[in-house]
Amino acid sequence: MAVILSFAMTTLTSRQQAALEQMGISPLTLRKPKVPLALIRPDAAPISQSQLVDDVLRLLDIQSGDCPQAVREQAVSAHRYWVMGQPRPGTATHLFSPALDKPLSVDEKRRLWRSLQRWL
Repeated sequence: MAVILSFAMTTLTSRQQAALEQMGISPLTLRKPKVPLALIRPDAAPISQSQLVDDVLRLLDIQSGDCPQAVREQAVSAHRYWVMGQPRPGTATHLFSPALDKPLSVDEKRRLWRSLQRWL
């Protein structure tokens, strides 16, 4: 089942919501909104704010300025960490994703969306 990351699901008509449900797309329900989140980029490259990062931060109601960025987790204190550039299985506190400075393959996108769904 696909997940749609949207803050405006309530603005969709019932017909639009039914069409999305028929396609297997469901709204995402946040379990822990407003948790301190840190963006980690181990290769020390600057984290360019991609549309995906912006969307996830907006969904979590976090301003990008309130989200510390570091090259390793020990450098910042947070409840959750988004580690970019290390695509591996995530945990309850860590989301691992490929680097977002290049286009992702279909499989990378699928893994990332599934990870986001479990993590959020």
